[in-house]
Amino acid sequence: MATDASVPAFDAKRMPAPFRPFFLIAGLDAIVGAAVWLPSVLRIQGIGPTGISRGDWHRDVLLFGMVPAILTGFLLTALPRWTGRRAVSPITTRLLVALWLCSRGTFLFLSHSAGLALSALLVLTLLLIAAGQVIASRDRRNLKILFLLLVFCGGNVLAAASYQVEFALRLALASIIGLVMIIGGRVVPALTVAYVESAGGRVTLDRSAVLEYTAAVVAACGFGMWIVAPQAQLTGIACALAACSQAMRAAQWNGWRSVASSTVLALHIGYGWIIVGFGLLATHIFAPASLGQAAAVHAWTIGAIGTMALAIMASMIRKHSRRAFAPSVPATSAFIAITICCLSRLLVELLPGYVAPLTGLSGTLWVGAFGLFLVAFRRILISQI
Repeated sequence: MATDASVPAFDAKRMPAPFRPFFLIAGLDAIVGAAVWLPSVLRIQGIGPTGISRGDWHRDVLLFGMVPAILTGFLLTALPRWTGRRAVSPITTRLLVALWLCSRGTFLFLSHSAGLALSALLVLTLLLIAAGQVIASRDRRNLKILFLLLVFCGGNVLAAASYQVEFALRLALASIIGLVMIIGGRVVPALTVAYVESAGGRVTLDRSAVLEYTAAVVAACGFGMWIVAPQAQLTGIACALAACSQAMRAAQWNGWRSVASSTVLALHIGYGWIIVGFGLLATHIFAPASLGQAAAVHAWTIGAIGTMALAIMASMIRKHSRRAFAPSVPATSAFIAITICCLSRLLVELLPGYVAPLTGLSGTLWVGAFGLFLVAFRRILISQI
């Protein structure tokens, strides 16, 4: 695989980085989706803004709206650097943005199922573009990304068809967390080393190949068993082992060295929510009366996906603006807000008598976190779109 030095960098004047429009619309979608859903939560109504249930509304906005936008922006920007291939053209980027907008417009105003089907089409298109780059470069390391994109697309299709919906959602969520684990495993340690060295320090991460492989296999087993047998005792054992192996993996990255950088610290915290999610899921399986499955799901969706999305978007924006570790009060506030957002949502499972205020607080903080993100990076995201 080509090194970074041999990969054509984005020329901001001739070819704007694809992340700009996608990170912008992802942030707006995250805000609008929660803001529209939030009043129904506070009134404890059962129907969402398009006639579907509240749970279906905010679940589908997150998994099949915001996430595909972030994935598309990130992968279209990162894959050329990973594979040594040329960047996608601005026309391709604009067409994908148009497809995403059609998906969301259809979802909001015409048909829930048709909107999800268009979202699946976007993911399939991204998969084909990524496959072209990976296969042409013979980059076998990224074949697992193609596989997980295919699985996510399959979950999206099943959800659009309203077929085996719970199975489809587990399939989609597991594939997204798998992608977060792969991307996080590359981005988090690399940025940790870069930050420590930029601050004048030195750090060498002692990463065990055996541990990396073992953690990946155990997590895959845990997810696979959860998808097909979500309440089985063996699934609980696999998830407990996955939590332990992922904790050992993350411990190699020396997260404590990054406490002075909010973005790098947020990456470590975001990855930590994956570990928490596995632990909570194992707890639910072994003691279902004391803890619901929603705790693990929200640790993964709000904690891991929400936090990692904000931190990875922020780090990519800063890298391409050549301000890798520049401090930002709005960005730091966004990371704090998303962390409290996740904690308040998890408290709902422990304090069922306070569902409305805690859920309302969590939704408000989610809106605030992505709003602060857009405030922090609005000029970079809006320019040259």
